[in-house]
Amino acid sequence: MDQKTRMLVKQAIDEEQEATIQKFRTLIQYPFHPDAKFVLLEVRGHGGDFGVSTTQMDGWEDQLMHNAYGELDNDLPGFIFNVYSKLDKDRREIRKDDELIEEIDEFSKEYFVSFFQRCFNAADGKKSPIPIYLFYPNSGDSYDLKQEKWVEME
Repeated sequence: MDQKTRMLVKQAIDEEQEATIQKFRTLIQYPFHPDAKFVLLEVRGHGGDFGVSTTQMDGWEDQLMHNAYGELDNDLPGFIFNVYSKLDKDRREIRKDDELIEEIDEFSKEYFVSFFQRCFNAADGKKSPIPIYLFYPNSGDSYDLKQEKWVEME
């Protein structure tokens, strides 16, 4: 992948910075369930489209579906990204090149770490009452935004 493509992918992600900061501000003030030990931001997607779901967790296997008031936690913010939005090439043209798709997807996933960390810090995320992890399914990789480091799943 060339430098121009990298720059345009970064711009597409960075375009969501203000919205992401606002979602983090909402998240750190959320009335978490008393059993919540951490929040999981689970990154899913490929081919330029990524969604990041937000889930309260009582452990790596146990999701919590209600907030501190016993209400379904429908208010947890999620995140959506189209990393191709700034690219000059037509999406159909990109989809013809499996290697390029893979390179863009991998680069995007790597860039999400610094992007989410910047947004989390700008939202005063360190004040979150519980840890918030950026998680990549099937990889075993989790990034603790409060501690700013990769952690092993327990």
